[in-house]
Amino acid sequence: MRRVSRPRALPIVATACALLAGVASGCGAQTVEGRGVPGMTTVDVASLAVGPFPSAPVDYEPRLETKSDVFAIESRRLFGYLVAPYEIDSEMAALEATRIVAAPGSAFGDSLGVLPAQFEPIAERNRLIASVVTVRSNQKLRAVRNMSLALLRFPSDDAARSAATEFDRAMDELLPNRHALAIPGHPDAVASTADDQKGYLFATRGPMVVMAMTTVPQPDSNALVTQLRTMLDLQLERLTRFEPTPVDQILDLPANPDGIMRLALPPLPVGGGDTARRVQPAGIYDAAGQLHFEPHAAEVQAALASAGVDVVARNDATVYRTRDLDSAFRLQRALTEPREDEQLFDSPPGIADAQCVQRDTDAFDQYYEYTCVLVHGRYVAVVGADGLPGGVLDPSLYQRAAAQYSILARGA
Repeated sequence: MRRVSRPRALPIVATACALLAGVASGCGAQTVEGRGVPGMTTVDVASLAVGPFPSAPVDYEPRLETKSDVFAIESRRLFGYLVAPYEIDSEMAALEATRIVAAPGSAFGDSLGVLPAQFEPIAERNRLIASVVTVRSNQKLRAVRNMSLALLRFPSDDAARSAATEFDRAMDELLPNRHALAIPGHPDAVASTADDQKGYLFATRGPMVVMAMTTVPQPDSNALVTQLRTMLDLQLERLTRFEPTPVDQILDLPANPDGIMRLALPPLPVGGGDTARRVQPAGIYDAAGQLHFEPHAAEVQAALASAGVDVVARNDATVYRTRDLDSAFRLQRALTEPREDEQLFDSPPGIADAQCVQRDTDAFDQYYEYTCVLVHGRYVAVVGADGLPGGVLDPSLYQRAAAQYSILARGA
């Protein structure tokens, strides 16, 4: 893997530092040092330029205004049991999307994907409880390989079977010339294709529906069947370990173990700035669930396990709890290892241990162009921002990184 050397200076960083000079809240104040840990560089927390962002832990109040808000708690659990496309084919490693699905919800509507608009009324009619979807590809336009995978939980086995049957029937409208694909070892699975290049599958296990769409570079029904069979073997095995939470007990699930959500930087209140433009499903995840949000998940998976990550808090920043300080630094290195078309850039002022990476993104990428990864004790935090017009680094990234570090220093 190619390592890109850290540039000595970047115009974007110089611009950001200049902009920060006038908003450094706490500059010149009495020094209050962060709690030093052997191996960590001491940080003068009081002098960090946090701008309008909170510099101490903030009590986390999950939004529980609707039924969908409550069901999202169960959806976050589902991520820990969802198979990733790169587990089926290592070439399908580039993350396209990962999200919670709600009915009604904006996740339905991709006529060419695994969740077309025609499926939304079916999900509602069969009382969808929880659902998640992930999409990865090889990002090769002339030899496309991609897969969309979704797990949907319904109230009962009968509701799941009814939904799967209706989903397949709706495909007649989308693919009127499709023909069936037999999936060896799974006689109850329903799979089809119209062109032997893109295949669809619906299967059930208990109250769960497994939905998949996969594409291969050239028309090849055998290749489609192999992809779908491999996926279903893995996914059904993983679901044997999933115990659906009774609906009346979902609110009893741990929502903030050891107060970790207090340690993840929250977005500013509405009207205070667009600090959470990329919608993030806030809440807690296990390491397996967090992998679905990692742009380099196949490479990071071993690092999360090695670091002993037992819980991840996602808000406007992402905080990982590792085994110890050494594990935290090892995870930081794994998260900031530059890949192709990535480069390191300067750390936020005053936080020498931070590592920051710029990656090539586009308007449809759900990941930020610039990210900084911080370490404090056993915690690793990732803060991101998009570039401003002209390729200038948004100075709020350094403010948010400073605020996130300050939160960890004062609360971890």
